[in-house]
Amino acid sequence: MLLALAAPVLTSCSDKESEGKSRITYYAVLELNGDAYMTTPVGTSFVDPGCKATMAGEDVSDQVQVIGSVNTNQMGFYKLSYQVVNEDGFAASASRTVAVVDPNNFASAYYGESQYGSRHYYNAPITIKDNGDGTYTISDIAGGFYAYGRYPGYDAYGYDFSLESVIKLNPDNTIELVDQNPAAWYWEEPVDIASGIYDPETGTIKLGLEFSGAPMYVTLTK
Repeated sequence: MLLALAAPVLTSCSDKESEGKSRITYYAVLELNGDAYMTTPVGTSFVDPGCKATMAGEDVSDQVQVIGSVNTNQMGFYKLSYQVVNEDGFAASASRTVAVVDPNNFASAYYGESQYGSRHYYNAPITIKDNGDGTYTISDIAGGFYAYGRYPGYDAYGYDFSLESVIKLNPDNTIELVDQNPAAWYWEEPVDIASGIYDPETGTIKLGLEFSGAPMYVTLTK
């Protein structure tokens, strides 16, 4: 009898203590204006298309905070992050990558597309730098296949999946391999150029590679 009488009292106290304490928090939903991967020529001005944000059905685009900037005087890749923090302190975010490219030169920033076997990856940040001696250094001849495609983020743990290589652009716009150090990357095997061509009109590079006895295809675009 005592247990039976106590039960509703305990339940009543519990309900009263939790009354008004449950709530719903709404996160912002962000949608980029424009593309997630953009290019802009070096030396020109870049206009950020921005980001639209809604929260609980309302437009809160005026609350978007932009983190990062684009230096169009320096060729390379820049990341812009867009963030909205709700009233409970929870953040929602989106990001965009902007490549500052040189449309008139072989040395530039490129977006890398790579295919090896059945795997196909896009939008890897690849740079080609002029060595001043008729050769160029490409940051990853594999087009980011491993570093940004199959195993992204592993460089933070000491894994090197980018194979930096020295290449040469011939007068007929064909590309040949000059030097590389395969022992410096994770697989410790060379990647040879079977065919390579640069189209100065479109700023596109196409590489037919040989790696571990199988073909690999890389396309670099500005």
